[in-house]
Amino acid sequence: MNNRRVPELGCDTNAPSSAVLPAEMPAERGEPPVPMRVDGWIVRPDTADQRKRGRGSARRTETMAQQLTDLVEQFCNFQRKQRGKTEGGVRTYRWILEQFLIFVRNRYGRLARLTDLTPQTIQAWMDDMAGADLALSTMRVRQSTLSSFCAWLVKRDVLNANPIAKLERPPHRPEPPKQVPGPSIMDAVVEAAKTRRRPRDVAIFLILRYTGMRRESVATLRVQHLDGAWGLRGVRVKGGKTRDIPLPSIVMKFLHAYVERILVKQVEQVGPETPLFWSTWGRRAVGKTRAPMTGKNIWRLCKVYGRMIGFPELKPHDLRHGVAMEVLEQHHDLEQVRALLGHARLDTTQIYTSIRPAQLKRAVSFYEEKAIRMLSEGG
Repeated sequence: MNNRRVPELGCDTNAPSSAVLPAEMPAERGEPPVPMRVDGWIVRPDTADQRKRGRGSARRTETMAQQLTDLVEQFCNFQRKQRGKTEGGVRTYRWILEQFLIFVRNRYGRLARLTDLTPQTIQAWMDDMAGADLALSTMRVRQSTLSSFCAWLVKRDVLNANPIAKLERPPHRPEPPKQVPGPSIMDAVVEAAKTRRRPRDVAIFLILRYTGMRRESVATLRVQHLDGAWGLRGVRVKGGKTRDIPLPSIVMKFLHAYVERILVKQVEQVGPETPLFWSTWGRRAVGKTRAPMTGKNIWRLCKVYGRMIGFPELKPHDLRHGVAMEVLEQHHDLEQVRALLGHARLDTTQIYTSIRPAQLKRAVSFYEEKAIRMLSEGG
């Protein structure tokens, strides 16, 4: 039997047994022992650090896993703070992008990520909207908003390319407005506000009646925008731009009187930045609350007066169409209508010529007498 002693691990075989170092240093009671040294035969594995990032700026693991909710909020803040978009426009951007986020969540059962911005997922969203029988114009606006969001991500090196560039866009088919109120209906709204003795409502409908402004632009008017008898200066309009909009001098006189007699009673101190129109609401238990009017307030106000005059389907944008048609029929000049409404392209204004083409009717007016004579002779 071999009684040869097997050396202990970590010990020098040539050293005497008394020279063997202890594997551990005695520790205080209740504390773990402290190791003296690592066994000589143990070697750290020679492995390189694992790659935590992919290749390219748009393939970073952290970025690609980022939720789209945060990026959507950053995009909306950019549009508001750096592009000067109106609050209403930014709310529309956020709502449309939230519709895409909801679609992704329903499709994959999780929150939307940056990796979901692919042509396949976006096309599936478009197919889903088509299945819901949404209008082509609605689908085009939503796709365009998502494209702007993707282009913003490309400029910030978050995406390599805009995924919507590979997709077909719904055709743009400008359609004439479904309802265009005539001058009598627009005048009736103003008269109804006068009958109720509501100076604020009269001022709002006078501006809508004679300028065709959008409701958001009217809601954001301030005292500094009133310019003597000329009209409105530096008004914020769609797209974050500003425009000068003329008004009849008698209307401007009424607006100045409204500020001096009515507005000073609603706010403590009237200055250039004071909003022109305020809304007051409240309950008996809570008390009254006063805040500047919004576009939604004006929309509701228009519906109230529309029911009063027997035109319940009336909306603020209908008054814009009515003003456009009235100016076109009076001056027969599309460029003047375009300048009044603030359209960037004349093609947008062109739709009003397909509603009631007054010029075309006058062009064939010489047929009236011939037709009367022909039918009377035949009878």
